[in-house]
Amino acid sequence: MKKLTSALVLAACMSLPAHADTMRFSYSKLFTQLKHNVEEGHPDIGVAYFMVSPDTGEVCPISRAWMRKKEHYEAFDIPPSQALPLPLDNQLRKVNPDVFVETPAGMTCDISFQVLVNTPVDQQLTGEQIQGWLPQMDAMMKNLGGMFASWFMPKTQGVVVHFGSDVSGNVVSTTGQSYVIENRKVTIDASALQPESRLTLPATPIKISPWLPKDPSS
Repeated sequence: MKKLTSALVLAACMSLPAHADTMRFSYSKLFTQLKHNVEEGHPDIGVAYFMVSPDTGEVCPISRAWMRKKEHYEAFDIPPSQALPLPLDNQLRKVNPDVFVETPAGMTCDISFQVLVNTPVDQQLTGEQIQGWLPQMDAMMKNLGGMFASWFMPKTQGVVVHFGSDVSGNVVSTTGQSYVIENRKVTIDASALQPESRLTLPATPIKISPWLPKDPSS
């Protein structure tokens, strides 16, 4: 049961193996997770794909990415978060173009999907805002893992706020909490926040993901 629980927790960030500088994927396979973005129950939460180092867990930079089907070609503009900006389109699923992702030479990366806040966020967050995201994150992960997975998956307890490479310092709450940014990210435990709490960030985050408590039996 411990192994099953640990595996199910990974619904927040699952990986498929890839081992080349330029990788090719089937759009229809990637669509399998993207389709959850239009389901009800989590209007502020979505899922996105990243290239991730299996050794460090760090996001790999995407040099370029594109879709191709015969003579049709479309390049993607990669955002600062390095999320792969795939469109969600049923017609594309039927046509099923190839998706190519290029990472810097010499890097081994896996393609991973991650649950994220998908609404705009600036340099201030509120306790009410963060606490409102948690049940939505749980709903998304339940959709990703299925009903059986939801029996074993711990509830989301907070968020991880991710920043760009040049950001450090603290995130400070108006109710007295202070959170240190380490390795360009900071974990906010929502149970320590009041709804009226306001947190000031040193920069606009590039993404916000769920924080799940560690499995005490692992």
